[in-house]
Amino acid sequence: MLLNSKPRLRQVIRPLNAILYRRYTAMETPKTMEVKNMKIPPEPATVMDMPVEEPIKRKRIRIIEKIVKTPSERPAILDVPIEEPINAHILTNQIGSTHHHWSNALEKYPKLSKIKRKDILNSCKALKKLNFDVESILSKPLILYQNALTIQNRYEVLTECGFDPITLMLLTKYVRVMNNTVTKLKSFGYIPFETNMLENLCKCFTDVELYAKRFGELNDDMLIRQLREYVLNAYLRQRLNMNDDEIKKLWTVYTRIRHRSFKSVEAVIQLLLGELQFPKERIIKNAYLLYADVDNIRRIIQEIPSINGQDIRDIVYRRPKIVMSSCDGLLKSLEYIKAYGINESAITRCLEILTLGPDTILDRLKDLLAIEEFKVLSTNPRILRLVHYQNKARIRLEYLNHLKVRCASLHILSGASEKFAKFAHDGTDRTKGRDVLVFLENVLEKDQLHLRSLLSRHPNWCHIPVLQVKQCLEFLRSKNFTLACIYNNIYVLLYPIERIEEKLRQLYEPEYQEDLQLPIDSIYKLKKSEILTLILYLIECEYHFTGDGIWTQQQIHSVENFNNLLPDFPESINKVYKYGVKPSVSSNSKVKKPFAFTVQN
Repeated sequence: MLLNSKPRLRQVIRPLNAILYRRYTAMETPKTMEVKNMKIPPEPATVMDMPVEEPIKRKRIRIIEKIVKTPSERPAILDVPIEEPINAHILTNQIGSTHHHWSNALEKYPKLSKIKRKDILNSCKALKKLNFDVESILSKPLILYQNALTIQNRYEVLTECGFDPITLMLLTKYVRVMNNTVTKLKSFGYIPFETNMLENLCKCFTDVELYAKRFGELNDDMLIRQLREYVLNAYLRQRLNMNDDEIKKLWTVYTRIRHRSFKSVEAVIQLLLGELQFPKERIIKNAYLLYADVDNIRRIIQEIPSINGQDIRDIVYRRPKIVMSSCDGLLKSLEYIKAYGINESAITRCLEILTLGPDTILDRLKDLLAIEEFKVLSTNPRILRLVHYQNKARIRLEYLNHLKVRCASLHILSGASEKFAKFAHDGTDRTKGRDVLVFLENVLEKDQLHLRSLLSRHPNWCHIPVLQVKQCLEFLRSKNFTLACIYNNIYVLLYPIERIEEKLRQLYEPEYQEDLQLPIDSIYKLKKSEILTLILYLIECEYHFTGDGIWTQQQIHSVENFNNLLPDFPESINKVYKYGVKPSVSSNSKVKKPFAFTVQN
């Protein structure tokens, strides 16, 4: 529709926002509009109403499980130095002995060179602390496959059992030793004959009294691991009031407890009940805490006293699994998150992120900026949920892309499987607008409630994905429109860039200006804000100010066969709780068609 009259410029420009306001607030969105012999569906009711350019003929589309990104495509925000592989020169300088000896060891056991330098040096340090010299280590280099904590813990277990002396051979063959009887080990001289192992094990606990006489059925003909299991069960019954079912679950689910020293288990329980104020029921519910490293927990409390103003003790109480991560790993993770400009408040919204390793977090943060749909959410306070559930979010995003669903919110990508399946199959291609509001709040520096009150005047604003809003904003900024101008015409961010660019180009064409019959000598006399208002007016006047100008040409065509568009989840993914379920489609289901109606005057 053209402006045929010649009113003053003030009378043309100023009422435009008022017209849009009245149209968006007073009018209901029509079902369909006839414009130039073309049916435009303003609001797809369901995913089955989502139009595409042409139907896909294949019956099934395999979803790509991973989005492959080459290292060159990843933004290098945080440069992590590449560690030099282990070699004889490094081991000689850091540990000792000669270059020749270490060269022979690496040649005989080539897998040693694949161990991280930090891990192998820590293992050597732990062995030296236990009075093993370098020559002894070189005689049994396989011991270096074990990390420092494992070496220390196994040494404590052998000490508690009464082994004397404790050699590197015993540490290397620890599992086999635990699966032998006491009598057999005494016959080989690993344990003195006068040693009463059952009594030694009972004396390991200092906060409860256990008597060997209570275990009359136990004897030296039993395996060591069985003796230790009986004694530990008696301790847990008395210390934590665990019942038989809870103990059975402990040994079934958390089998690593069988390799923890009694000294370590006792120290962890004392710390949890004392300083961290864990009730016994919570320790039983999170029984994996029993094989945590007590020194590591103390380091976490001392070196990371708080996160975003919240005491680390309260954080650990909410997410106990955090203490299973190493303190050094947590410090690195916090460093990486901070380096990517993510506030600590985002960590407290997704404490599960601290249960991932630092290398995993760094890789996912890099990939986050390599995927446009994820990158636009980087300022969202819940962005770390997307990092934590990134593998699941990638698959869901690909699935929705095949369905031609554009509005994939952070909540849908990282939320519960049932909600995602409902959204993908039965829900409409729209969101609640939360991601758009968060993005605009950071860019325009305006209050979210105020932005929502403005955008909610447009009937279709929740159907626009945040990525399109971002791209439109960047386009307008590239055309030298200020943020103030964009804010004054905020609805323009909802419209396709092609349509805005078309109107902007036409405004500077003399023939089009003549058809508009604007009461000005030149379009250059208009302010930037007035130009945006005019563009918005010219787009919507073609659609009778119903808000239907936001739909692209791809959304005009109806879906001929939706069943051909619905892809399957990968066959390797069949866990409902993790990735979601495949929406069931009835073979007799009918495809919904856009409703036809006539525009009322």
